[in-house]
Amino acid sequence: MTRRRPRPRLLILSFFDISVDPRVMKQVRLFARDYDVTTCSPGPLPHPDVAHIPLDESWVPDRGRIGNLVDDVAREREWFRWSYRQTPIVKQARRKLRGRRFDVAIANDADAVGVASAIVGASRVHADLHEFFPGLPQPEGLLGDRQRRYWTWLVRRHCAAAASATTVGAEIARRYAEYGVTPGVVTNATHRRDLPVRATGTPLRLVHSGNPFRDRGLGEIMRAVAASTSEVTLDLYLMTHNQVELAAVVELADALGDRIRVLEPVGQDELVETLNRYDVGIHVLPPTSENNSLALPNKFFDFVQARLAIIVGPSLEMARIVREHGLGIVTDDFSEESIRRSLDALTPDAVDAAKRAADAAAHTLSAESQVDVWSDAVAAIVSRRGVRS
Repeated sequence: MTRRRPRPRLLILSFFDISVDPRVMKQVRLFARDYDVTTCSPGPLPHPDVAHIPLDESWVPDRGRIGNLVDDVAREREWFRWSYRQTPIVKQARRKLRGRRFDVAIANDADAVGVASAIVGASRVHADLHEFFPGLPQPEGLLGDRQRRYWTWLVRRHCAAAASATTVGAEIARRYAEYGVTPGVVTNATHRRDLPVRATGTPLRLVHSGNPFRDRGLGEIMRAVAASTSEVTLDLYLMTHNQVELAAVVELADALGDRIRVLEPVGQDELVETLNRYDVGIHVLPPTSENNSLALPNKFFDFVQARLAIIVGPSLEMARIVREHGLGIVTDDFSEESIRRSLDALTPDAVDAAKRAADAAAHTLSAESQVDVWSDAVAAIVSRRGVRS
């Protein structure tokens, strides 16, 4: 009788709630089929077919007076290795994972890679980098400069030592090469949906979903819609966790009139189907940080799967894909005036053509065309360890 080999043991580590992170949930669903998966993150069990080790985001160890003094000196003198190991969630994750055995680990984001490496060894870690960490926005001055050096240290020290890496876009991957990391690309693509291409009528129905942060261009979009000479409306499905920012957006919508509505957010499992009722998805994201200038977010791919025409600003990655596939309009710049001119030029025929282009690109721009990059990277690590998947 042939004995069945055990499935490889995979750790998926994140310092954010996996259950509400579409990118990491794709990893969980992908690997739960063939691997013995353990997730470790804040939040609840993300999937019924995995084991879960919860992390408490609010936990802070009592360092005592001496410990706090040492921490202050470490920050001042940039003893980054010490500061990293004393970060509460890092310390907690190392403690909870200590003694557990895994064949391979996926560490999500730069700050998780060091923990995964401590548990399984850097040669068994795949680093999935959701942003360009050396380019994260920081305050001006000494503290911001120090934080940038810290992120750079994390990337060079931990991410560059990992067995393999991926990130969210080609331009971010190119920039990581300057720091000793050569990531593959797995975009934040949404799972393929078979949805209808709906005929466009009037008024043209625009939609945006996401966070209510005003520095992401919502005010410019809203004012452009209100001022447009075209018959257009805009519905905003906005997250509710930042009530101050949300209240400001609601106040602006009320002031601008009936064309604009702020609606309750929709769960990820029904969002794309909800978006399919609309005509145009809009996301004109000002380049207020290096990561914003390189952004290729979930919502962009949600718009594609919803078979919408798309309006974006001249952001490198989003603009490239819109032009490559004929998905809609790239505004001249990120200003209200530029957005308004684009809206004024919209016609139902042009929107219908962009919707058909989204339908034609739906498979190419779906998660199903992307996730084999993760599968291959993890399988390569497992094979080098002599464990069969």
